[in-house]
Amino acid sequence: MRNYKPLLFPLFILSIIFQSCDSPIYTSSDDGFAKSDSLFLGFHLGMAQRDFFDHCTELNKQQKITQGPGGSTNVEYRIVDEYDSEISMRFFPTFIDEKIFEMPVTYSYVAWAPWNRQYWAENLLPKVLEKYKSIYGDDFKLINHPTQGKVYYKIDGKRRINIFIKDEQHVQSVFTDLKVEKRLNEEFEKSQSLEKAPSN
Repeated sequence: MRNYKPLLFPLFILSIIFQSCDSPIYTSSDDGFAKSDSLFLGFHLGMAQRDFFDHCTELNKQQKITQGPGGSTNVEYRIVDEYDSEISMRFFPTFIDEKIFEMPVTYSYVAWAPWNRQYWAENLLPKVLEKYKSIYGDDFKLINHPTQGKVYYKIDGKRRINIFIKDEQHVQSVFTDLKVEKRLNEEFEKSQSLEKAPSN
């Protein structure tokens, strides 16, 4: 069995937090997961890894995206006319079983600088949140995370969206496939139980 421990520890902690919020994801059967899997720019949760790269190639040909800093594991999309100033949107998914499991996204003002307080993440967060509400629905909820601070989240069937301030420059959003996360957490708990079981 593959070792998911480095990935699953933070996921397991988050799952405990969201259980306390009476999230329906933890009270539904597998059949209760809706097919809310859309992300943005034609990407979706569960998208095959090869299809992701093929779609990136096509979007690059259309000059909609470029390779961001960090090489082939960072895609950049410049948002020119939707905010009060140009925004850099960078993303790259986490793949499980060669399919998109999670999509972290960062947003920052292109004009950001430590002395330009108007372009700090604290001012960008409410604008990103409003944009997400217009696209994914306005029923985002708020929790106070012990390390990430204020986290706005929304759950649609198997898709969870988290939005929070990553640092002074970046607003972070994370799209997660909760059906896969649930399976990974169950595998992790099972492996923990086997490790703790007394040997004969």
